[in-house]
Amino acid sequence: MVYRQIEKLQTMVNNLLGICAEGKTEAVLEDPDLFPQDSRYERLGVMLLKAQDGVLEDRYLLRMEKWLLCDESALRYYVDFQSLTAILSMHFNPGRFSRNLASEKIFTTQ
Repeated sequence: MVYRQIEKLQTMVNNLLGICAEGKTEAVLEDPDLFPQDSRYERLGVMLLKAQDGVLEDRYLLRMEKWLLCDESALRYYVDFQSLTAILSMHFNPGRFSRNLASEKIFTTQ
């Protein structure tokens, strides 16, 4: 069941990335590395979702780290994915990103 939810989220992310691609100029769209759509990046998306949930095993986390160090287009996908996740989190759960007033008082009283 969780896997289906992850697949559904991955499809949504791919669709949103496609919408972003429509706004780019034709010259940018000719670069196939800019918006990778093959299954390799779907697997990366699943790994990222698992990492965000804290359920990605350490060995896969290390594998993902090596992948991102070696593949520039995968790194771009990672940055886009994480940016989109942060934007969606801020939009749908804005209280999560509110300032912690208690910690601010500690720094202002010293």
